[in-house]
Amino acid sequence: LGVKIWVQNKVNFSNPVNLTTAAVALIIGIADYTWTVGDLKFTGIALGSAAAMVIYHGMKAIAKARGSVAEPETDQAGLPPAVKAAVNAAAKRAPKKR
Repeated sequence: LGVKIWVQNKVNFSNPVNLTTAAVALIIGIADYTWTVGDLKFTGIALGSAAAMVIYHGMKAIAKARGSVAEPETDQAGLPPAVKAAVNAAAKRAPKKR
């Protein structure tokens, strides 16, 4: 489900902020890490989702402070042909919005 959302929204993984966010969320979710705070217990996908939000916004703030904020790309410029083909094929298979 998550990958489908990334493909449909054409997330630019050449941007280190996006790439790191996805990597951290996937690693935490797949490894099923656990974080316990008092009686609350966060595991797997819930912890990965929370980590993704923290990492993304933290890295965006750091990039902005450093003056290295990348402008969003509106197309697939710079992607290898095989990746462009895969993204286009996935977009064609995606259900149409009503």
